[in-house]
Amino acid sequence: MGSAAEVKLEARNVWKSYGDRVVLAGVTVVAHQAEVVGIVGPNGCGKTTLLRIIAGLEEPDRGTVVLRGRALLVFQENLLLPWKRLRDNIALGLRYRGAHRELIEERVAWAAELLGITEHLDKYPGEVSGGTARKAAIARMLVLDPDILLLDEPLAGLDVASRRSLLEAVEAIAHRHGKTVVIVDHNLDEVAEYADRVYVLTHPPTRVEVEIELSQLEREEKPALVYEALSKIYRRDRGKYTARTETHER
Repeated sequence: MGSAAEVKLEARNVWKSYGDRVVLAGVTVVAHQAEVVGIVGPNGCGKTTLLRIIAGLEEPDRGTVVLRGRALLVFQENLLLPWKRLRDNIALGLRYRGAHRELIEERVAWAAELLGITEHLDKYPGEVSGGTARKAAIARMLVLDPDILLLDEPLAGLDVASRRSLLEAVEAIAHRHGKTVVIVDHNLDEVAEYADRVYVLTHPPTRVEVEIELSQLEREEKPALVYEALSKIYRRDRGKYTARTETHER
């Protein structure tokens, strides 16, 4: 993957402060086409803030973000409408754009099959598991055909099987369909296995401690390399990492 593929996202020297607190202190992240990029770090280090800046929902104080294509952000909260079936939730963006019925049905069916939720399309959000609802939220963005998909802690609150299933779908979105996927999450054990590249962030004021290229490694080899880098900066407890220097959530 890496240098031969087109660069789709470049966030260079991004700074962001809230009041007197510097959250991001010159963070640089680059992602290529058909690549899964993991952004890992302790609680409160600004991972979600960085995603929001990349998505254009917040402005950096300094630095630049260049996107070659359209980026869409899937929030940690599913934000599904409880009175609509999953198929109608997934189709919302396409309907808002005035897409033809045939295209809507085709795109919804494609995304549902890719994410493994076809059998749940006629159910309501309250009738499905958290993992299925999370996949439906991703499908709702995927049908809009973004070039870059930004996922904010998509594994939060899911059981092991649901996390694995979702990560396999994310891998397929990138490797089989050429999308660039940027994922931040606290469950580093599994994210490391599926990422092609990982950026390890420090505690605030946050910078990139190390960039780890993983695309040439077998899946079972990836976590050890990431853990080696993380152990120098963070304490590990049940798959989550906290900074050795105390930090606070915004």
